[in-house]
Amino acid sequence: MPLVTALAVALPLAACGEDSPPPSTPTASAATTSAPTPSEADGPEQRQLTAKEVTAALPGKDEGPYPASDREFDPNARSTAATDPEPCLALVLDTPEMRTFKQEHMVAGGGQIYLQPQDFAAPQMAVILWSHDEVYPKRFFDEAGAALAECTTHASADSPDDAMGDDWQATSIPTPAMGDQSFGVRIGREQFDMAIDYLWVRSGHNLITVRMRTGYTQSNDKRLAKYAQGVLDELEK
Repeated sequence: MPLVTALAVALPLAACGEDSPPPSTPTASAATTSAPTPSEADGPEQRQLTAKEVTAALPGKDEGPYPASDREFDPNARSTAATDPEPCLALVLDTPEMRTFKQEHMVAGGGQIYLQPQDFAAPQMAVILWSHDEVYPKRFFDEAGAALAECTTHASADSPDDAMGDDWQATSIPTPAMGDQSFGVRIGREQFDMAIDYLWVRSGHNLITVRMRTGYTQSNDKRLAKYAQGVLDELEK
């Protein structure tokens, strides 16, 4: 998801999480968490999935915090986003190398989008699952965690030919140990009280993300973890 498209909101967002202090200062060690288990893809939640299995693992239309959106998620959508500094694309697992891996190895994907009905800047959550014919690389998550140190403030655009937008702030968010590795980040603009929270989980061949469009001072970590764990639980059945 291009950062500018995801975050292009001109007014403060309505609250859609739990009240909390502002996010902590980002550190690579706090952002990326690895589970103390082997990384081989030998568990049911780590195996390569079919399209039917991806759909079955996602929450239903009536299982979200908001009503299901009419907008369909396209797992094959190709990002053209750009950031300055360029390594900040790693925060949303969208560097050129990560895009190439997706194009060459993704075999199935799907997502469920939930949207709070309101006229402007509606709170939103998406739960997304991709599966690949190879284990999703650990180094991609390591790059994402390392990028936080360089990308506390960065600019972004929908494509390299577009003018870079105003600066966005990136901070770590509470990230539980899930799957083989997990990474959490908030990207937003504090002065406009808007952000998107991302929780990414790597599990063998599979990549899970839960994203929430939110107010900047809201805490969504419990909700993000709940839906990511729900996908893992379904895959383990």
